[in-house]
Amino acid sequence: MRRSGRQGDHGQVTGSVIARIDQAFIDLPEVRPGSEPYLRGLAECGWSEGVPPQAILRQVVVDVAAGLYRERADPPVELLEFSDGAFDVLFDAAHERTILMHGRSRPAPRNSRDQNYHRGFPGRAGFDKGHAMSHAQGGREGGPNYFPQAPMVNRRLSSLGALWRDIESYLAANPGLFCFVRLAYPRTASTEIPAEVEYGIMAEGQLRSAIFPNS
Repeated sequence: MRRSGRQGDHGQVTGSVIARIDQAFIDLPEVRPGSEPYLRGLAECGWSEGVPPQAILRQVVVDVAAGLYRERADPPVELLEFSDGAFDVLFDAAHERTILMHGRSRPAPRNSRDQNYHRGFPGRAGFDKGHAMSHAQGGREGGPNYFPQAPMVNRRLSSLGALWRDIESYLAANPGLFCFVRLAYPRTASTEIPAEVEYGIMAEGQLRSAIFPNS
């Protein structure tokens, strides 16, 4: 697979992350673009180019994620918004599952990951204990930030995992960038395992999102 960015010795991706994502849409048939509804929402707010204000971008992302979730979920749906102390969360209290994590990437203090908590957190057979927002980009352990994630996406075991990790590494190396992860569950099914996971990033003055399979 051709890469527009180069991975450095410490896992950092140099070059354009936007070009890296766009090339993946060509090289990886399992990954598809997801930016269109967010760009349409921004246009409806009167924003057509450049970097939109944080408040507008945040609201559009939350509104789109909530709308997509309601289309697929069995009622009742009880959506709540709160912060886990690092990122903001959109959560369905009725089904007890995270829909969206979003916010700005931030530096992670050295040796701040709680390995004992991570090892003790309940897992699901065949899945990793995935982070919506990685620890390296400021995400917290456990709670709404954890979800069952396919190992081939969570780790560098495939081109899918390489893309996922490259986005995480870019955000870790560039604090202050808006990003989001949306968990898309099977239609009408009551499960904590997403069928797809969408990773979005505002970088280089452009919004991109990539939808990954979670199987």
